Amino acid sequence: MKAKAYIILLTAVISLAALLTACGDSKKQIEGESTTGAATATTTTTQNAKVDNAEQAGVDGVVSNTTDQATKGNGKTYSDVAKEATKPDRPAGQIGLNTTQEQLLTFADRYGLVRVQDHPIRRVSDPTGKHVNIANYSDSVVNLYTEEPIHLNTDEFIHEAYNFFTEGVAPGESYKKWEETSNTERGLVKMLYLSREGLHILEEAMRTHDYSSPSVQNTLGFFKIASKFESMMPVAQTPTDISLYDMYDQRVKPEWKKLSDLKNPAANEKVFTAAYRKARDETNNLMGLLNIMVSTEMEKRLKAATDQQNTGEIAYSMHVLT
Repeated sequence: MKAKAYIILLTAVISLAALLTACGDSKKQIEGESTTGAATATTTTTQNAKVDNAEQAGVDGVVSNTTDQATKGNGKTYSDVAKEATKPDRPAGQIGLNTTQEQLLTFADRYGLVRVQDHPIRRVSDPTGKHVNIANYSDSVVNLYTEEPIHLNTDEFIHEAYNFFTEGVAPGESYKKWEETSNTERGLVKMLYLSREGLHILEEAMRTHDYSSPSVQNTLGFFKIASKFESMMPVAQTPTDISLYDMYDQRVKPEWKKLSDLKNPAANEKVFTAAYRKARDETNNLMGLLNIMVSTEMEKRLKAATDQQNTGEIAYSMHVLT
């Protein structure tokens, strides 16, 4: 899609996000509960998940159906399992559905990845029941309170975004099929593709010194929503997911927040430009790392990138944003 089309897409994203955050705009933490990006328990238990070999749709057509797997050998029908796993066991005001580790496994696909389409925010207790982790088990960045995606999620958008982050970034490499990618990787593909267009819009605004257009305001609104606490990335379920999640949560989101928090860019252009460059650099580095992580030669390419040092930092950047 062309830049003009993405201005429209960003406008739609901001309109949706504004409605979502109206339902819950404060950072809620309950004693003994925590939101998490690294599902250690899930990573361990899904290794032994026994699931059907139902095929998932690839990036060339339909977004994968993530809830068509049922457990074997327990005497329960798919309907029984689905009802147990999605039963709205959630008191008024509670964030996420209470879900056991066993119930989570009913959502595991043939790659051992838990994918929850309905009510993706889940409350999973440790064996003692004293601690609860609240996590997003969908393949989208969702609002913590409404459980709705904060970004576009159409088949066309996903197809275009994944094509860009594979062949568009590093042609000639071999990549995983869409159905093989993790939830965290998928969430990043969607968010980073929109952020790429947003950063291009801001770059043009700095070149023309005009920050008054709707596209600029929508872009800043998008980064503000994306950087909020309640905009929740899919939980990490693999070791590589953890690296991606941490880089996004600890390095990219804070820079998006700083950029979107700046008031009156036209009157503070020097400060805005510095914030933009920092946000761009961190986003670009994550885009480069994402491209490596979804390739079939991930270990080889990661080692090569790690060997390239630039002022003490790992050189993941591929100048994706140029």
